[in-house]
Amino acid sequence: MHTVLAGVMNRDMSDGNILLVGEGDFSFALSLQQQLDRARLTATSYVDEASVLQLHQNARKNLAALKELGSEICHGVDATQLETHSVLKGRTFDRVIFNFPHTGGKSNIKRNRALLKEFFRSVAPLLHPLGKIMVTLCRGQGGTPADQPIRKWHDSWQVASMATYGGLILNEVVPFRLEDYMDYKSTGFRSQDKSFHTKGAMTHIFIRPRPRCNVDETDVPHPGFNKYIWTRIKRRLNEDPSHPICILRHRLEENFRDKFNIFILPSISVPLIIPNKFLKCSKETGPYDKHYTLIWDGKSNCGMDATPLMSLIEAKKCLPAVTAENESETKFHDFSQHTHCHTLCNSGITEELESFTELSVKKHCNTKTINLLDGSLTGLPCTDTFKFRATLLECLSDMKIQNNCLNIVTGEVCHKCEIECNSLPVYYEMIGVHQCNSCGQECSLEALKRELFAVIRTFIPVNVELHWLSETDVDTTSVIVPYFKPGTVCYVSASDKNSNHLLATLGCLQDENSGSCIARSHMHMCAFVLNLDVLAQIVFDISDRRLLWTNDENFYCQFSSKMTTIPYQNFSVYSPQYIHDMSFWENPGGFDEYILWDIIRDIAEDNVKEVSLIDMFTDSKSGRVSRCYRLIYQSCDKALPYHESWDMQKEIRLTTEKILHVDLR
Repeated sequence: MHTVLAGVMNRDMSDGNILLVGEGDFSFALSLQQQLDRARLTATSYVDEASVLQLHQNARKNLAALKELGSEICHGVDATQLETHSVLKGRTFDRVIFNFPHTGGKSNIKRNRALLKEFFRSVAPLLHPLGKIMVTLCRGQGGTPADQPIRKWHDSWQVASMATYGGLILNEVVPFRLEDYMDYKSTGFRSQDKSFHTKGAMTHIFIRPRPRCNVDETDVPHPGFNKYIWTRIKRRLNEDPSHPICILRHRLEENFRDKFNIFILPSISVPLIIPNKFLKCSKETGPYDKHYTLIWDGKSNCGMDATPLMSLIEAKKCLPAVTAENESETKFHDFSQHTHCHTLCNSGITEELESFTELSVKKHCNTKTINLLDGSLTGLPCTDTFKFRATLLECLSDMKIQNNCLNIVTGEVCHKCEIECNSLPVYYEMIGVHQCNSCGQECSLEALKRELFAVIRTFIPVNVELHWLSETDVDTTSVIVPYFKPGTVCYVSASDKNSNHLLATLGCLQDENSGSCIARSHMHMCAFVLNLDVLAQIVFDISDRRLLWTNDENFYCQFSSKMTTIPYQNFSVYSPQYIHDMSFWENPGGFDEYILWDIIRDIAEDNVKEVSLIDMFTDSKSGRVSRCYRLIYQSCDKALPYHESWDMQKEIRLTTEKILHVDLR
């Protein structure tokens, strides 16, 4: 039953505390109390008792009945100052209900918004961590798509936006059903004892965000590291048994085990950092276009201070011994003062090492672990440029591939991308490499193709269709493509009524990909690359891919170590959206849009849902180029008030001016 009554009467409310705010003749309080068992009800009114009795003819009868049932009655309670009221101060409530709030007299949208804003600020300290706030508004007042017909945003009370000032998120919107409350009579129209229309009224249910942990930003080892990338690499979602990525990973491995002899490669065998000379590039994208770059320069010293690291974590392994071959120390190069490059985080994460001060680097076909505690990297060529892996295929030569097995490895990959809710720079990839000398290349590829499709099909909902696409069907500049032989590449695509998703890429590997340790002319190697983020989004019906990176318990509690067939339910709906534009003249020396996106992510994290270039022109006299970007702010898991979005926008503008040397307009 999707009603206010259902929200109050559910099992966790059998003996909870309920607060009613802004009661008129107390008929709603009486109707509710009569249906409660052991829950303790506190009903309040804005005016004093004498005024209640004078304004409402049924108030005396209702109050007497409530007292007989043991309800607590308080008068003269201001809904905007609940936390300071002598009776309520210091108490917590499991449910707070505010029906049809109104400032009184003739309707005034701005005053009623202010009432809601101050109510949410005031009630937040009284709410139990798992509690709910229920605000019922007349048809159209809330301003959410749940209202039919929906009003224009500026003509509504903007209830979801007002709730963010109390740190609350809108969890659900349900119809208010008058028939659930036998004795309830709507009253208070224009501050009189007159009823008002409740048809089409909607109850808005708010909850607190429940972060599982707070990421310590001081853990970022150097200001030149990109905080956004660093915090995500540290999450290791593929190892978190309560996260859908990890759940999906284990289930996929189980399914492949039923069809192949499989060998699970540990992530320690897969370097996170790759020298340029070991990478391939596609003709379409240019060399390493979508890789994040790290450069070590033996002559440069960015003054990295290791003291904060020493206080946070301890190294488990010592630095490699300094020899004549590696005696020159190499330091991190800080690109924060350069317009042509942007330095991002660098940390190798392995299954065997708990310390994030150790960096797994590919060096001359061997994985080398480097300690960062002293602020230096020893043993690496000073002139090398390094990239974060953009696909696990870049690490093939470091993998100990087993013959006649499906070799599987899972890990995070990083690549530059635009800002869009379903396009993120860090995601999880599973690759499967099948090496076989018992059959031909085509036979091995067809077998892997058939079984991969069957495994994916077991996870996909019935309303989603799977398709095979050929190389000519997909216009892609993926870094994956150069690792496959031309003419052998195919793709698995999933589509429903609203969208298409590329799930996997499959083909025969180029001969040189196998590396010196396994290159044999009689071996045939086929591989698939599966995007676990996309698959998880489809399997669990997650509308916004950013949610995979939330640390909110409201998200995690819907998953367990066992695969569930129950679709994910959004815990934050109709989140308020704010639009800010930013215009500037480009630096004549050039402009890199990828750096702009990194600046935005580093400051606003995932609070910016989308960035689009809405205008661009060249001044006919000066020849300078002007750009105008539109940033759409909308959090998928947090309470984001307008002023916070504007603070982030101001910081983004100033940082863009400083790093990209643009002239703001």
